[in-house]
Amino acid sequence: MSNFTTDGKICIERELEVSKSEIEFDNLIQRYNITEICNWIKEHNFSKVCLQFPDELIGVSAAIYQEIKKNINVDLYILGDTSYASCCVDSVAAMHVQSDAVIHFGHSCFTKTNIPVYTVLPKKDLSIDAIELFLQGHFKPDDTKLCLFYDAEYEHCKDNIMAMWFRHYPQALMGHLEMNECLNRFLGRTVKNEAGDEFTMESLRDCICIYIGSKGQTVFNFSISVPALKWFLLDPDEKKLEHLEETIWFRRRRFLIEKCKDANVIGILVCKLAGEQTKQIIKRMKQICKINGKKSYIVSVGKPNVAKLANFPEIDIYVMIACPENDLYNNRDFYRPIIYPFELEVALNSNREQYYNYHVTDYDDLLPGKRHHLEIDHIKQETDISLITGKIRETKIQSNEEGGMEVAEKQNWALESIGQNLQDRSWKGLEQKLGETDVKNVEEGRKGIPLQYSNEPE
Repeated sequence: MSNFTTDGKICIERELEVSKSEIEFDNLIQRYNITEICNWIKEHNFSKVCLQFPDELIGVSAAIYQEIKKNINVDLYILGDTSYASCCVDSVAAMHVQSDAVIHFGHSCFTKTNIPVYTVLPKKDLSIDAIELFLQGHFKPDDTKLCLFYDAEYEHCKDNIMAMWFRHYPQALMGHLEMNECLNRFLGRTVKNEAGDEFTMESLRDCICIYIGSKGQTVFNFSISVPALKWFLLDPDEKKLEHLEETIWFRRRRFLIEKCKDANVIGILVCKLAGEQTKQIIKRMKQICKINGKKSYIVSVGKPNVAKLANFPEIDIYVMIACPENDLYNNRDFYRPIIYPFELEVALNSNREQYYNYHVTDYDDLLPGKRHHLEIDHIKQETDISLITGKIRETKIQSNEEGGMEVAEKQNWALESIGQNLQDRSWKGLEQKLGETDVKNVEEGRKGIPLQYSNEPE
């Protein structure tokens, strides 16, 4: 038996690294809204509920499970290791157990779901007095219009933040967390004044926006998506105010738009859980590629990494379907660039303005009926010059007799023979080479298991 297993002593004496949660179990009820969760389940009469945890909260998941079971008789399932990002509700895993709802713990991207969700946000302490002194020292009440946003982890003290803010800046605006889908909701926020009147994100063009929180993907999305006069990050941990400027980032994105125009093969990289919006945006991306005479392939590899995407060398560029909180868009480790759906539209949809001072990180805004939706227009019969290669991109529109649709043909494309991509590869896979390999006599091979072969020293 020892030939197939290791010494049991090794397993017993092995030291495991277990990350201990900083949260005391006695504080579970208050910190994780156990009472509110139970009331919500009772109110909607749910019988099967999934508890979704990020990696950092797996350590307290069992305790939360037991605490809920003490208060209510309901079937509970713990979800961990989500297919893509923990900020997204794993509705697919919930469907596997036919769950009625999901309790989502931790940071959330607030994207629309097809299943009832109760969100339990992280709670972080905030010194309101320190924030008040900081704001008063840098912004005056008679300054240009101001708008304050705060990170979701400070939602538990929003009343104190709001009271402090409107006490010193009564004419200002403030971004509030909005869990439910509504007209002016953007990245989980709605903008209101002290009286509670709602404003659109476009009304912030002449505002100075301040975001209370740590530097990360959330504030980055706001700074590039909301065309405010200026954006400032007030970090309570670092105790500093930082002016956010993304000029260099925008330059790179415009470069990638040119790369998209030059691309012949586009990979539609799906990094979002199944949903109606996901299906619609994939269909839209395929339609835009087809109209422009570009080949498109849907690629779904779970959580993408460099090694996985390196298996598709024929793809020139990827358009990633993911939630706005995904940070792979800015990752430069991949062999092929990754762009947003909005950038593919700017490159290939002639109805889009080629020069813009804002960005669309949430692909849901590109769908029909949303704030940034534009009809897909057929490419125009004109000659364009690539700003990267300097070559001419000439497009000719021809009529398709069978369907009456317009087909775009790139005039600078050379005729490709079948299997040209395979011929261009440096490694084409295992080759049999029949008749080319010398026949050898049978030889005795190695004995044992990979742990230790017979010809290896002990």
